[in-house]
Amino acid sequence: MKKYHPASVFLHWIIFLLFVVALAAIELRGEVPKGTPLRATLKTVHMMAGQLVFLFVLFRLAARWRFGVPPALDAPAWQTRAAGIVHLLLYLVMFALPVTGILFTQAEGKDVMFFSLALPHVIGQDPALSDTLQDIHELIGNTVYYLVGLHVAGALWHHFIHRDQIFQRMKF
Repeated sequence: MKKYHPASVFLHWIIFLLFVVALAAIELRGEVPKGTPLRATLKTVHMMAGQLVFLFVLFRLAARWRFGVPPALDAPAWQTRAAGIVHLLLYLVMFALPVTGILFTQAEGKDVMFFSLALPHVIGQDPALSDTLQDIHELIGNTVYYLVGLHVAGALWHHFIHRDQIFQRMKF
């Protein structure tokens, strides 16, 4: 196998787009006055996109397990290890962000909606814990920019410096 399975490719790009939506919504929200309908809508969009990331990453892991991954590219061992670490961190972030977002919202005493369904509360109201979880959520959210940057830089390095077929592996 030289390419990722089409299901893995689809899930890779849909998760990327959901991250763009979630991050753009929360960044734009900061520019909108408090108490406005647009600000509330941007928060809802952010939360829905984040929950969908969580859902699709479960499907992505299932596709990875079911269809496997192409063999590592011919590269120095340190690059292969670095790529593996970045991929692992990206998967951890894709889980940790939605989970911490749900938990800090529930610790605020609020319901988390998935479309029109309220998610079951897994944590009680605790304002101090909510603040801590929100800080963790924001810290992890900020690391996304760096991890995606490293991921893209690695792909561009392979494409332009090594001139291998890296982009063909994640193409439909």
